[in-house]
Amino acid sequence: MRAVIIALGCLATTFSLPTLASGQNQIADAKAATRIFWNQLYSQGGTSLYCGQTFAGESGQLKVSPIYSSKQLKSALRCITNRQCSIMTPTYPYMTADLHNLYPALSRVELARRNAQFGELDASVPSKFEDIGCDMKTSFQLVEPRDEAKGNIARAIFYMHIEYGLPIVGQLQMYKSWHQMDPPDAEERARNDRIESLQGTRNRYIDDPALAEQLTGN
Repeated sequence: MRAVIIALGCLATTFSLPTLASGQNQIADAKAATRIFWNQLYSQGGTSLYCGQTFAGESGQLKVSPIYSSKQLKSALRCITNRQCSIMTPTYPYMTADLHNLYPALSRVELARRNAQFGELDASVPSKFEDIGCDMKTSFQLVEPRDEAKGNIARAIFYMHIEYGLPIVGQLQMYKSWHQMDPPDAEERARNDRIESLQGTRNRYIDDPALAEQLTGN
């Protein structure tokens, strides 16, 4: 009897985990999120995350870059196709469409970023994109962005972790250091306000940076 109770308790824990997540529930389609991203969130232009280059609006030289990448998301959820992921995890479409996880990036840079993990590289590693004035290092499926982007990246990852129960991919202490080194600025806070108006959720780590100290891992 005791074994049955323990087993049931384990099952309850397993199946209750997704209910801890909240996230956004307004945008359920990545394509819709892309339209909203360019037509509303960045309708007045902005600055690319990894290179800090200003832009006036949507163009073929820009991509929507998910910080918690599609590959990492599917790995965390243990699914392969979008359809399978949606069946296994009903919140999956909302995760892929969450604007807090999406930033503008130069298309060329996004190609290097999308299948790589964030990390810190030796100072001797040169930037792969010096020819376009972009300070982002890449090496062996690792990328280290410019310092001015590191806090934004950390807070997006913290958000996806706490809102959807996703594991933190990479070193938590590194992300905490990035978060402290590059605190939220006026542009990031304004973006947080705009996203709230579009999908109804805020990134708590932008509103209250001290909350990151409570994160203990996966």
